[in-house]
Amino acid sequence: MKKVYFITRADDAGSSKSANIAIARAIKAGFIRNVSIMAPGVFTDEAAALFAHEKGVCFGMHGTLNAEWDRVKWRPVSDLGQNSGLVDEQGFFLDKTEKFVETKPSVALIMKEYSAQLDKLTRAGFRISYIDSHMFPEKYIPGLDEAVSDFAKAKGLLDHMYYYELPPGVVEAAKKKESIVGALRKVPSGQYFYLAHPAVYSEEMLQTGNSEYSGEDVANARAGEAKFLGSGILKHAMRLIGIRPLRYDEATPFETRLTVADVQRILS
Repeated sequence: MKKVYFITRADDAGSSKSANIAIARAIKAGFIRNVSIMAPGVFTDEAAALFAHEKGVCFGMHGTLNAEWDRVKWRPVSDLGQNSGLVDEQGFFLDKTEKFVETKPSVALIMKEYSAQLDKLTRAGFRISYIDSHMFPEKYIPGLDEAVSDFAKAKGLLDHMYYYELPPGVVEAAKKKESIVGALRKVPSGQYFYLAHPAVYSEEMLQTGNSEYSGEDVANARAGEAKFLGSGILKHAMRLIGIRPLRYDEATPFETRLTVADVQRILS
């Protein structure tokens, strides 16, 4: 019998009550084994109360340097100052990571912020085991990718850049709205990665959105992910195919660290 392993990760914990509720439910459903928390989010303490005690989950820091929605914003954890190149006039993170090409934030200042984010999550009660990146600011800030790699080593954290490999055919099936179970049955033995952004449909999620995605689009998409993660279809597929979800600390890393371009190409 083939052996199929999935590193299953839910992102954006702490960003909203809606995300926290959906992630807590996804953990209970048994598929999600890794949860990435946004320390700048205003609901990180609530997230800790909901699921930081879960023994079967690997928690990570979702390194955050931007706030992509028009009406929902968050601030840095540390005092970066108005001229940091990371915040607007009101002190909120900039919306797009592409803007860092123009604002040129200091890598040293960013690592100060990342240290503060890690400290905040630890104080909240999370045992942080890995670090990953929110919207890949490394693509636009020279030297940041190397600095994050060094930061992970110094803090004893697993580096997400060693673990990306999508199951062939599954993403394509989802885009075409074809049977996910059918696509999963064709996946060969191996270790793969699964990323989700679950959130319950709510007025809170309707307040998200920007010029590319309306709040309605975001709320529906994330509620759909939340429903799928707790569905009987997924549980049936796991039993039928023998899929085993993995924590990062149970997974086998690649020998070579991927580049940001590698990961964006894999996830696109």
